[in-house]
Amino acid sequence: MTNSSKVRLNETGTIDHPYMKWPSFFNSTPNEHYNFTYKPGDTLPVRILISIGLLFMAAFVWVYFQPGNQGYSWLYVLLTISVVFKLLRLLHEWYHYWNVVPPTPPVQPGQRTWTVDVLTTYCPGEPHDMVINTLQAIQRITYPHTTYLCDEANDPYLRLFCETNGIRHVTRIDKTDAKAGNINHALQQATGDICLIIDPDHVPVPDFLDHVLPYFDDTTIGFVQCVQGYYNRKESIVSFGATEQTYSFYGPMMTCMGQHGTAQAIGANCTFRRAALDTIGGHANGLSEDMHTAMKLHAKGWKSIYVPLPLSYGLVPATLSAYYKQQLKWARGTFELLATTYPRVFTGLSLRQKIHYATLPLYYLLGLIYLFDLIIPIGSLLLMELPLRLDLLLFATAYTPLLLTGFLVRQYTQRWLIEKHEAGFHLVGGMLASGTWWVYVLGLIYTILRVKVPYIPTPKDDKPRNNIALIIPNLIMLLATIFAISYCTFHYWRFALGNTFVILMIGFAFINALVLMSNVLVGQEVFVTKAIRWLDQLSVNRPAVWTLRIRAWQARYGLYGWLRQSALPLFAGMLLLAGWLMAYTVKRKSAELPHQIKYANTQPFYYGFNVPGKMAGLRLLNVQPIVPQHLTWSLLPSEPMATPTLNAGSPELPLLYLVPDFGPHATEKSVQTFLGQVSEGLYDRTLLHLSGALRSYKQPVLMSLMPAFDAAATKAGVHSELTHFRYQEAWRYIVRFYRDHQVNNLVWIWCPANPSTIVSQFPGGDYVDWIGISVVDDPLTAKDGKHHSFTTLFQEPHNTLRMHKEYSLRQKPVVLVRFGTVGQDENALQQWTNEAITTIKERYPHIRGILFDNPKAFAAF
Repeated sequence: MTNSSKVRLNETGTIDHPYMKWPSFFNSTPNEHYNFTYKPGDTLPVRILISIGLLFMAAFVWVYFQPGNQGYSWLYVLLTISVVFKLLRLLHEWYHYWNVVPPTPPVQPGQRTWTVDVLTTYCPGEPHDMVINTLQAIQRITYPHTTYLCDEANDPYLRLFCETNGIRHVTRIDKTDAKAGNINHALQQATGDICLIIDPDHVPVPDFLDHVLPYFDDTTIGFVQCVQGYYNRKESIVSFGATEQTYSFYGPMMTCMGQHGTAQAIGANCTFRRAALDTIGGHANGLSEDMHTAMKLHAKGWKSIYVPLPLSYGLVPATLSAYYKQQLKWARGTFELLATTYPRVFTGLSLRQKIHYATLPLYYLLGLIYLFDLIIPIGSLLLMELPLRLDLLLFATAYTPLLLTGFLVRQYTQRWLIEKHEAGFHLVGGMLASGTWWVYVLGLIYTILRVKVPYIPTPKDDKPRNNIALIIPNLIMLLATIFAISYCTFHYWRFALGNTFVILMIGFAFINALVLMSNVLVGQEVFVTKAIRWLDQLSVNRPAVWTLRIRAWQARYGLYGWLRQSALPLFAGMLLLAGWLMAYTVKRKSAELPHQIKYANTQPFYYGFNVPGKMAGLRLLNVQPIVPQHLTWSLLPSEPMATPTLNAGSPELPLLYLVPDFGPHATEKSVQTFLGQVSEGLYDRTLLHLSGALRSYKQPVLMSLMPAFDAAATKAGVHSELTHFRYQEAWRYIVRFYRDHQVNNLVWIWCPANPSTIVSQFPGGDYVDWIGISVVDDPLTAKDGKHHSFTTLFQEPHNTLRMHKEYSLRQKPVVLVRFGTVGQDENALQQWTNEAITTIKERYPHIRGILFDNPKAFAAF
């Protein structure tokens, strides 16, 4: 192997090794890349933002949990769990933005000279050159110290290197407790007052100890933690995303933890007081040994400090395999600490520490939440059911201010990120975390089932590969999401595409598909690496491409800086937006009827009977029953129409059929004459007389003119084209008449009997609210004289509605104004009804109501 001392210094102050990719740092910190700034008063704006955000959160919770908003059973439960978890996570984040104040080092540090031991470890298979680079960097730390290599392999090459470079080489025979056992074995030989533990991939800066040792003048300080930076963040998309996930944690959140007395020990570069470690029996073991150590130290009363300075830089996982292994280890380890260690140390922790160690492991419950977020749109689109029945305008009014406040809080707190390159929206990190859902779920399952995960160091030189097994969970969910979108689109077709709520759910599913697809693509590391290299080469060969990338970079970071500086003015604008949304929503709601019967969305389903006096059973279902009434319309213009029975305060929904009295000898000519006279205004007095009762009712009323007007069996059956035309004109005239007279509580149900009428005689979307269809299984009227299922009978009108050229017709809710089977015994009646209801719920979500011809059918259902 080439001698590791052959190095050369480059222009950035790092060492370029002829055969290494490991950097070394000679400059002190902070340097020109440092971003973290603080001055008194910086926390006041973010506290104002958070305080108002809490009010927005309370408003959103109040709107969301209204009983009437509950959607489809298990979908609503999953959505509610997801919403509550995300709100709690946002609260956890804001809790750690409340007091972002860096520690103040002693003004006059004590004159005490500390004896310091710096330990790093080595495990079999790790690159020699990486460990040597770290050992050389440790040796360059300016404060006097003793360097230890805790070598689990007793590697002869490393042993020789240590001997020739003044480094103490320590090995052991008993390999228990992995990293913690390795360190504790070395601590039996180390005698320093202070113990700095550096991971073998981490490269410290020369003035590392100068920044942390002054805090140990306070005899209550047990450990001092600094920022964990990474030098390979641009090695791959995985490394870039994994690094992004740490920015807020090591910036504002850990700084605030330091103020709360909950600064977390990070095993890669933490400095301990040796006396503190001795009180807990040395470095604690486990998959999350650093968190375990911090818990035990805090429980013993030791305090911790966080220094927001990047004093060392290490490796972040650069391949999907390495990243998933690390995340599984951390998920399993932190869940284990929560389940076993936390109860044992609970009484020794302060209140803030109890909150800290109870909530920090719950981050990995994100796996379940992401899984729920994937399942909800899939289930909703397949079942054509909504998890939440909340008016979109009201939802936007309640949610938008909270969403924007959370966004602006994050932008403001980016002034406390550690280095300048960390600014941004961190979308790659979010995408990568979303695709890790199954790993986090696996960690939770392993904890519950007590499955052990071995302590394996994160691979340091893992090679890119095109992963197959690791992408299977995301690939399965991607295919399921695509199938759900396709099924909903093609099966429910125009009804789905014309329904705003369904479109919104398709949008959520589409976003999920993009995230899943991105994770599947990231797993093809060889392909992605080649694509990135091709883009880099293209930038070299074509200056225009390089110029474009530079300008995009400048625009991006310019936007980040502007958002950070403008967070408060933007928040003021957001408050104006929230006020406008609230005023607009109130105005819209006050202008609408108490119930949006017009859109058939005031309740999940509507029921009624075509037989009078049978509504008691419906009231037991806590629904608003439809009550049909046939109003006789005299052909004499001077005579008023029959007065409807409208009981103010009743839960009933009246359905008024306007039925002209043509007598026993009605002719096509007499029908045409009547309809023409209606359009000419000859019956305006009759209509006006009825309008008084309708307007004074002040509740929704369903209205229809001549139901089944085109049925041959009716006395006034409409057959000729001229009669159809005059009916259409009369319908439109009546609708306009009542609108002109401010009778705004009417919902118009158009009830054709023949599919051909639907095709050619639709009065228009502005004149029809619901479509009334009759589906009656009657062998006497069937061409073959047999019984038929609901699906068979409804297929023709259903296809006619779906294929209609008038888009607005395809979006109208359907009410089965006649429904039932004739001439069957009670068992057959029950079977036909139940099968029909099941089919309606599964295949025809645009059917929103049923009027039973036979009350026994409803009783059977």
